[in-house]
Amino acid sequence: MKKVIVLSIILFLVFLHFDTRAFVAKHIDLKLKDNETSIVFLRLKNSKSLLINTLDNSNLFVLEYKNDEGIKEAVKIFDSRPNVFYLKNSLEKKVDNIYITRKNGMFRFRINNYTLCIYDDNGYEMKSCDFVYLMNLNKSFLVDENISTIFYDDDISKKWLLEVQESWIDNRIVSTDSFTILKLNEESYNVVVVPSTKGFF
Repeated sequence: MKKVIVLSIILFLVFLHFDTRAFVAKHIDLKLKDNETSIVFLRLKNSKSLLINTLDNSNLFVLEYKNDEGIKEAVKIFDSRPNVFYLKNSLEKKVDNIYITRKNGMFRFRINNYTLCIYDDNGYEMKSCDFVYLMNLNKSFLVDENISTIFYDDDISKKWLLEVQESWIDNRIVSTDSFTILKLNEESYNVVVVPSTKGFF
């Protein structure tokens, strides 16, 4: 009888684990406060985007795009109905509290007192970047000590990331198997990684 009870408890816990993971993949509450902004790195099979939310606004900035398969489902997970912007050729734009510029082939997002730079093998000046997202990398990336966190795609070759991984700077992987979320407020930042169901996108 004890074996049946123990086996039932184990099966219940295993079922609860899978059920909770499925729930996480279907809905994520960002729990934003008045002065907070979240940046969700949406890396899907066919696109790379930033979903930037505040309590009042939601904007989706598409950085790399083949088709929109999965984007609508991914955005629904965060209960967002964002304004959508395709940034391939944009030079300068202001959207809500976000200032976007493109210089030397690199996008810079200025949000609250922080700058997120999108490095796509063309960037040069990293000194004014608080955060860097390495979307594509075909050479070694030289780390600047003023960067707080470096985000990079999981398909970038490890030989180009050697200095990033050996530095004292926080570095986070952006993959199709999870949602990497950067939460900003006026005084600090936090990075959260939430697993998604494999193959969901």
